[in-house]
This record gives sequence, structure tokens and C-alpha cells, in this order.
Amino acid sequence: MAQKVIVYRTDEITDELWAKIVDGFNESFGLHADAEGFKHGWYVSNPWGYAFHAVALADDDELMAYNVFTPLQYDNGIKVVVSGSTFVRKKYRKNIMLFASMIKALRKRCADEGFDIEVGVPNHNSLEYHLKINKVTWVKDLPYYVLPITLSRTMGKRLPGFVDRLWRLALKVHLWVNALLSSIADNKERWRPFSMSVDEPSYSNRFSGREYKKVNEDGHRFVYRVYHEEGKDVAYLMDCRTGDDKTYRSLVKACRYIAAHEDVDAVLYVGFMHLAQCLMAKLPDRMVPKRLPLTCYVLNKDEKSRFDGIANSDNWNFSLMGFDVR
Repeated sequence: MAQKVIVYRTDEITDELWAKIVDGFNESFGLHADAEGFKHGWYVSNPWGYAFHAVALADDDELMAYNVFTPLQYDNGIKVVVSGSTFVRKKYRKNIMLFASMIKALRKRCADEGFDIEVGVPNHNSLEYHLKINKVTWVKDLPYYVLPITLSRTMGKRLPGFVDRLWRLALKVHLWVNALLSSIADNKERWRPFSMSVDEPSYSNRFSGREYKKVNEDGHRFVYRVYHEEGKDVAYLMDCRTGDDKTYRSLVKACRYIAAHEDVDAVLYVGFMHLAQCLMAKLPDRMVPKRLPLTCYVLNKDEKSRFDGIANSDNWNFSLMGFDVR
């Protein structure tokens, strides 16, 4: 058991503690993050301007483990915290209750400060731990939708060059047909009770990072990020809207723009898409690159009935814009 677990707000963390957190993070994930990225990135990209950080410290103040709850504003005044950036340093992993002790401390702090729901997308290997020890509810795995640009790389197969060239031609036709269909029937995403607010300042804060490309075109706005992984260049579509509504036409606009302006192998949308469309194909479970299980936990026990239906995935509009991935 940790000698002590302390919860800090982002602005309360000292440079010395940031250094320990970054070292532990890089050690655990094999990355090269720096403190400035932690101080000015996802954790502060919300209307509150801070997150809640739990640190588990040993007797000599060595960092043992770390976890963060980052606030997000949802519709209907629901205040949410998103759990993430979790690590337990290798030498302390035999203490199976270490992570649970941080979650307990974070839940108490956030409940005391008026937050309603905890949301997480844990590593699938730790899902059982979250379910049994942290008592979260598993909602559903997030689906993946893909629009291949370079067919061979998207499929991960060596195909003759003419196949990719033919696909590029077919893609132009596919995009044109979808543009026509969306001009005839511009379907809107069906609203769900558990949806991130897209009002200011929630939306602009969420995508304030320089890594996001934000485009406004013909009354449509969309946000994406280009990422290189496993030999592929992928444009992750974070969101697309006409006004405040996610629409078929804005989805087409976003994909046409990316195909024309970015040298990428695929456009990928990760999350629930309550939108009738025939532009992007849903990947079957066997083909998803990484399982992403959406989980939740009600912090506000006094108004628990307010969140009836939270375990039903049909009540969620949840995608990459709602958590710290890509």
C-alpha cells in the first residue's frame, strides 16, 4: 500500500513533482514526453483550466504511481471527469491496490467539488481490474469507422500498384456520390443524454492544442489530427459539424478536404456515430487496431436517478473528442 496518496490540481504541482511524473510516464510507456506538454495540454484544455492529479508516494517521496481526472462539460449541466494517463511504476506493481487507492482519492475530491460522472477508456488488459476493483460499469467498446485513401496500406497488405490507382479513382466517385446524397438528405446526428457540450468555451478549449487542424468551410467546421503509426499516416477525424450539429454533409466535407489536402493513407473516426451515412465503413471487431472499452461510474450519489440509462451505449455520444487519445 502506498505510504500516501495526494490529489493536486494542475496549478498546484511543483516543478520537482512534474519531473517525477514525466519520468514515470516515459518509463512506463516508452515515450519522450516533457513537462511543458503536461502543463499546457489535455489537462488544462477545458473550461476549468485544470485537472485533478493523484500521486502515490513512497516513504522517501519516490513516485510510485499516477492517475488523472480531467474535467469536461456535458449537456444538461452534467459535469464529467475523464480518467487517464495511468501508470504504476514497475517496481511497485505487486501492490495491486495501489491504483485503486488513487481512484478512491480522486473520486472523493471530485465528488466534493460537484462532479457527477467519471468516464474512462482503460487499456483492455486492465478492464477486469476496473470492473472488479474500481466497480466501474462497462458501456461498450468504441467502434472504428474508416475511409481508405491508400487501400494497400489501410488493409496492411501488399497489393499491385494498379489496385491503389483504381481505388483512388473509385474514391473520387465515392466522395462525389456522398456529396450528392448529403445535399439531398443532410442527416443529423441523433442527440443523446450523455454528450460533450459543444458550446463555447468547451469546444474551443478541447481543441486548443497546435496538433489539431481546425477548418471552417462553407458553414461547416471540422477538426482532425494527422498521426503516423505502424507505417501508416492516418487522419483522425475528431469532430465535424454544421453549426452545433454533427451532420452527414459536414462529414463528407471533412473527408473530401482531408483527401485533397493531406498525404494520408486513411481517415479514421473512433466513437459512436448516431448518424445515417454511407461514406465511412465500420470496421468489424476482428479488424480494430486496439480495443477501446468505454466505462463509467456515478460520482454524484445524491442524484443517482438523474443518470438512469448510463449503462446503455445508445444514450452516449462519445468519440475521440471526449478523451485524451490522438
